[in-house]
Amino acid sequence: MSRWQKILLAKARLEVGHMAHNEEIIRIDSKGRVTIPSRIRDELGMQEGSYVVVRSNKDEKCAIVGLFAGAKARLVEMTLKIPDRPGALARAARALSELNIDLMMSSSRTLKKGDVAEWVVIADVSEVKLSIQEIKEKILSNRSAVSVEIREMPV
Repeated sequence: MSRWQKILLAKARLEVGHMAHNEEIIRIDSKGRVTIPSRIRDELGMQEGSYVVVRSNKDEKCAIVGLFAGAKARLVEMTLKIPDRPGALARAARALSELNIDLMMSSSRTLKKGDVAEWVVIADVSEVKLSIQEIKEKILSNRSAVSVEIREMPV
């Protein structure tokens, strides 16, 4: 073991010995699952049915789990093809807002410069009184998107 490995190991042991109140060492089960201790779930407002986001950091060999949406959320992934023109994304966002769709996360990219762009949205539609098909029709009818695909996230 190199000198630096010994130093890092000693530091890790010291940190484990003085864990903050919100850390706990747990095991991964045979299916790769991690059970978040109830005390930590309570602190973070996580409950059965909540959606979490998991981010990995390969360099640090760690994963960060964070609350994404509550248990009452009804999440969908929407892929909208919109004109690649100034203001088109704002018009599409306004159309979703008018339907009471809560945007949680999104990304956009140009597919063909000056022609078409793609906007992928993770949204909560729990407050929307329309079906998925009706949402698609409303978005298309006001011409804020050229095409719309909506996929419900697993419950």
